[in-house]
Amino acid sequence: MKLYHYVTKGNNVLEKGLLSFAKNPNADLHYYYNRTGGKTTHKEICEWMENCYAGRSRAVRGFSEPIQWTKRSIHCLKDFIDNADKFEIDISAMDKDGLIEAVYVSPSVLDIPNIKEQQDCDEIWIKLENGINDIDYSPIDWSVCDDELGRRFAYVRYYLIVVKDGVIPPKYLTL
Repeated sequence: MKLYHYVTKGNNVLEKGLLSFAKNPNADLHYYYNRTGGKTTHKEICEWMENCYAGRSRAVRGFSEPIQWTKRSIHCLKDFIDNADKFEIDISAMDKDGLIEAVYVSPSVLDIPNIKEQQDCDEIWIKLENGINDIDYSPIDWSVCDDELGRRFAYVRYYLIVVKDGVIPPKYLTL
């Protein structure tokens, strides 16, 4: 089984591995400022993540299929893809080698009735009881991502893989 992850071009992932937020001292913190209720340091944000659920700061996002942009998502997805390298993560081998502690899914907000957005909240995370075996590989409807509505990944399901030590070693990655 595979998942897909994107990293800005010019990276060193094939040499150093795919870093979780906790292991990446150069992570972009701006994304988390509002969501964390005003936390501004890497350490504070990691602590906030761990309060969401154990291992959150050591998790790496993955999609069950490569991202596909549509004419409605040229800026939010096409530009993202064009500026990134796509890595295939061999989660079957990782699981076999005991590197996966847990798997969580963030469902599309379209699948959650009566959801209300809050500034200081994380995505909704549901732990998969059977780990990688519960990952849904049915096709994703990428057409719900829309530049005009500011819709990107909250509208499609994706996964967080909690990784032992917070780094996916290069041997589990293919560019």
